[in-house]
Amino acid sequence: MASKKGRAEVEKKAAAAREAMVWVQGRLNVLEYLILFFALVLALLGGALIAWVLASVVSTSFRVIWAVASLTLFILPGGFVYFREFRTRSLPPDRPPESKTKEPHG
Repeated sequence: MASKKGRAEVEKKAAAAREAMVWVQGRLNVLEYLILFFALVLALLGGALIAWVLASVVSTSFRVIWAVASLTLFILPGGFVYFREFRTRSLPPDRPPESKTKEPHG
């Protein structure tokens, strides 16, 4: 009887942990989209600044320079992150360090 009660308690704690994990994953998804949105806004603002500076020097229109600069500022850093992640995932995992047994009294 005691084992059934203990098992029910463990199942209850596991269900609570699963529910907490689902909540945390939802919050992290929202955070990812917020970071992506702010990166997009910064890329657009940076592209506008670059276009404003280069518009008088280059004979191309402001909009074309703005579009190219914004895409470059958004895609280039994202590409670096993507390829770095791709490279680290393709490497074999490191072996864990071998642990040495300790004496009972230090």
